[in-house]
Amino acid sequence: MKRNATRTTLVTLGLASLAACIVNLSFSMDKPGVPLKSDPNTTSITQQAILVDLADYKEITDHKDNIKSLDLDYVDINITALGPANTAHTVSGKVTLRRNLTDPATSDVTVGSLNAVAVQANQSVRIQGTPELDAFLLQQLQNAGKFYVIVSGSVDSGVADATVDLNLHASMGYDTGIF
Repeated sequence: MKRNATRTTLVTLGLASLAACIVNLSFSMDKPGVPLKSDPNTTSITQQAILVDLADYKEITDHKDNIKSLDLDYVDINITALGPANTAHTVSGKVTLRRNLTDPATSDVTVGSLNAVAVQANQSVRIQGTPELDAFLLQQLQNAGKFYVIVSGSVDSGVADATVDLNLHASMGYDTGIF
């Protein structure tokens, strides 16, 4: 009799754990071909605003109603090509997230900084995510579903003429809805 009670308890616990099953899924939001350019008369890089629409990602659309968490694990910035006008040696700047382009820059959420990164093909920088970025992503998912990645900065000297890829590596936890 005690065996049946134990078995029943274990089966019940197993089914209860399935009912609240959260699955974690990692995916990438790649933004290739972002120009990194400066004017010949200044060392400032032309600010870039790259739209990210969460509805563009199958991982999001497949589970949108069941997503419990959405985290920005890290951002990879890769210089993929140098243009013929490039004479810059290093770039410094920052990457931020902005809800929409009409928001003031004071409401940006900082992803991270670039400090004297060599301007050369195949140069890569990885910036780790933060809980603040995770909260921003989840809020955007629950609201507009869109946001901008803002890239700004300056070069040491000369002219920047490069192309970078931004790859936002994210993970989400979603309820499987079993039971």
